[in-house]
Amino acid sequence: MKRLELQASLIAHRKQQHWTQADLAERLFLSRQTISNWENGRTYPDIQSLILLAHLYHVTVNELVKEDLMTMQTQTNKYHLKLLVTATIVCLILVYGLFIGLRWLPMIPTVMAIAALTTTGLFLAGYLIYLSQHLQLKTFRQINAYLKHQPAPQAKPTRTHQIIVLTLSALVGLIIGGGLTWWIATTVLQWSF
Repeated sequence: MKRLELQASLIAHRKQQHWTQADLAERLFLSRQTISNWENGRTYPDIQSLILLAHLYHVTVNELVKEDLMTMQTQTNKYHLKLLVTATIVCLILVYGLFIGLRWLPMIPTVMAIAALTTTGLFLAGYLIYLSQHLQLKTFRQINAYLKHQPAPQAKPTRTHQIIVLTLSALVGLIIGGGLTWWIATTVLQWSF
């Protein structure tokens, strides 16, 4: 895991005061080992210790932990984004699997399961869109780069490009969804139109 900024900040502030780890430990009524553990990233100071450190260094707690909070938030967002993408894909696969299973499974429970999974999938997709917008990820390339810890390409598409991509995406989605639904209905379920 990436070295947290607090570690570097604690070392810099301590050295700026010309204190040793033992000097700082004495002022905080802690052991020198505790200070060493904070500065080496083995442990993280509790809130009371952060307040005391901020007071000793004449800074705010926010100044001490701001970068770490942003790093932790980014890691949390990446985890949520991966989980949402995976759950949305699983819902889609299960819905199509249940459509195929209509041939062998009881109709009412299967249709109820399809409805529940579709609703869940739509909710997850909506939240995925919200989180992507919150993270300012507008393209699949940006989302993919974000999940791989790479810098996201910042291309600004024109309005015409956006309309063309949206129209083509809708058409491809309709063709794939309609084609799969028609194939399942006619081949697997043996429905006739």
